[in-house]
Amino acid sequence: MRNYTADDIAESFKQYKQHIQYVIVAHTYHRPYTVCRNEGSLRTVDTAKWLTRKHEQTSKDTRYALNCFNRLLYPNATNNCRRKPLLYRPLTFVTVEGARATTDRQQTIHINIAIGNLPKVLDKADVATLFRHTWHDKAKQNGDIEVLDYYEATEGKGWLGYSLKEAQQQPSRVMNECSVWDVENCWIPHDAINAD
Repeated sequence: MRNYTADDIAESFKQYKQHIQYVIVAHTYHRPYTVCRNEGSLRTVDTAKWLTRKHEQTSKDTRYALNCFNRLLYPNATNNCRRKPLLYRPLTFVTVEGARATTDRQQTIHINIAIGNLPKVLDKADVATLFRHTWHDKAKQNGDIEVLDYYEATEGKGWLGYSLKEAQQQPSRVMNECSVWDVENCWIPHDAINAD
């Protein structure tokens, strides 16, 4: 079986980049430093288990927040994303970063979402308001959220480089129990994309 790399993820993402409207960075309350600072008294296995558990929780919270977000996109037809996902559900590429041992007190486990196929009436402020509500109020996570226009986020080193930096630094984290790429929360609405 072939081992996937950060370049494989990047190639998958690049196929759909023209459909991305915004990028979202949302932080959790999970701080790896709090468990890693006690590593002398804890076994390394305990730290790895904690990181794996918090990574899984972040993925679950992301799924829940995205499902709540999807219901808010079409207020007059809240089931559109569930009944016809290939047409109405947003395009999402999700990565989870920060689920690793660190000495940085401020570092949190956080998600990066590239999102598209949103209703045209929504602007960046609307997306920020809706996602903050679902992430902070519904999923009970940190209110530290940033939403950028996709093309604004690609200036400099680029969104793709930013969201995959841990996969490039630690190739073993591309596809493992604390993988950077959150495949389960990614979605490609093929009918909507092919309609363009």
